[in-house]
Amino acid sequence: MQMAKTVRGVVAAVCATALVSTPLLLTQAGADATTAPTASRAAPMPHITATITKKAIRVKGPDTIRPGRVKLSVKGKGAVELARFKRGYDLADFTKDVNKFGAKGDLKALKRALRNTTIFGGLSGGSSGTIVLPTAGSYTPFWLGERGVVAGKALVVRGAKRSTKTPRVDGSIIAKVGPAWGGASSLPAKGRFAFKNKGDEPHFVILQQVAEGTTTDQVLQFLQTDDGTSPPPSWVLAGGMETGTLSPRRSMTVNYDLPAGQYVVMCFFPDPEMGGMPHALMGMLRMIHLT
Repeated sequence: MQMAKTVRGVVAAVCATALVSTPLLLTQAGADATTAPTASRAAPMPHITATITKKAIRVKGPDTIRPGRVKLSVKGKGAVELARFKRGYDLADFTKDVNKFGAKGDLKALKRALRNTTIFGGLSGGSSGTIVLPTAGSYTPFWLGERGVVAGKALVVRGAKRSTKTPRVDGSIIAKVGPAWGGASSLPAKGRFAFKNKGDEPHFVILQQVAEGTTTDQVLQFLQTDDGTSPPPSWVLAGGMETGTLSPRRSMTVNYDLPAGQYVVMCFFPDPEMGGMPHALMGMLRMIHLT
């Protein structure tokens, strides 16, 4: 499992691009969306693999994918997420808005992207899990690189919806209205968790290992006051991971293997109503243990 950046690295990346995992919209309609028939009998879960390069994302999988849950594996440096765009808004518009917000902090561009884009989850390089592609249509894989949005060929989903079981999980991490976290306070150090967004804004998960006894107040104080010139605090340890973004009322599962210990759960999605401030700096922090 890929180790997450240190807390400072995460903050720096978010502040530099302002969209480390990009926005989404509650609307599910896409320019090429069609209404999928009711699910038929259970079908095997398809497996897609996304490989990140400097200039593109290559996706391999079955020739035909029906709506439903799919296994996702990601290779390379970065993170791959699956997005759909509202009718009249496309990848070029999305790229322009995301890059404009990242470069200039343009909140109008951020809000425009939020109104027109849905993201159904994603994973970092070296990770695997499952996401749900709920209806027929085109899903565009992308990640936010150092020079802006990098995308791959759209994944076309068509046909009747499949009936597949959600994989067994060891617990859940739940994004809630606030913004705040809920879910399990303890998870095994190796296993699978469900990430559920029950909030009213986009969220993603960062798990960062910290020294035993570290408090959320300590983390928040560091996030709010660090200027990038002092050494990282001694309570920041090596273990960590991150997921892609989920829209409200979406969920995904994430496979992980991390050192046992205490972790802070954070989300750095920029809040458009708070000047683009990352949610973690607003107090969206929670301590959990991996045992």
